[in-house]
Amino acid sequence: MAVLVKCVIDGDMPCGSHAIGGLTKREAASYIQPMPIQYEPASDARHFAESFGLAGPAQPSVVRPGGQGVFIRRPRGDREGSAITARFEAAEGRWGLVPLFAKERDYPHTFEARGETAASERNFYQPWKRGHRCVVLADALYRRGDSEDQVVRVTRADGQPLAMAGLWNGWRAPDGECVESFALLTLPAVEQPSQRRVVFLREAWIDDWLHCPVEETAAYLRPYALDKLVRRAIIRDSGIPLPERAPEA
Repeated sequence: MAVLVKCVIDGDMPCGSHAIGGLTKREAASYIQPMPIQYEPASDARHFAESFGLAGPAQPSVVRPGGQGVFIRRPRGDREGSAITARFEAAEGRWGLVPLFAKERDYPHTFEARGETAASERNFYQPWKRGHRCVVLADALYRRGDSEDQVVRVTRADGQPLAMAGLWNGWRAPDGECVESFALLTLPAVEQPSQRRVVFLREAWIDDWLHCPVEETAAYLRPYALDKLVRRAIIRDSGIPLPERAPEA
């Protein structure tokens, strides 16, 4: 079992704020995905060992907003007394990023970070400029379907886990407890602006995503090839929850 690192709270790093650009309408519309509602964490420990040199951490079968999930980030070596001994580390945190200014840990509506505004948006500005990027490995992601009684299960066609791009943060509670948390990055679908799609990283990009300079962050927020994904519609009777759409943060 992987040893999960303790909470990290640190100071500012040099930042860059760049809007997402360079996408054609066809590229942006090729993978349309509404707001995510839950995911199945990667269950095969080999994925953690082969991609990150980490032992597979124990995880629940399903993670929903507000629940605890495991994310991968680059080790932090810019804190007093710290030293980087590995290229990656696993951490466990709440799906729903708790910003530094929050007064309580149950800060609402932050499980989805809009990639086109995260660099300047109040809830995500600090993690973005500090380079607090992460990857969440999932066997499957569930998103809203075309109707209220339907969800869609998204997997990779080759059976490998989805590498979902995210931002993480460490927040100090009034009682002194350090709370780790993360949000998944999403982008809008050009032809259906009310829908969102989670950013899936290409395998060759994962290392660079975690270690690149802050000013290069937006370059990795790109559509994932539709022909490399499998989407299966599931109706309400399957037991998959269909929560009400969260209001805008």
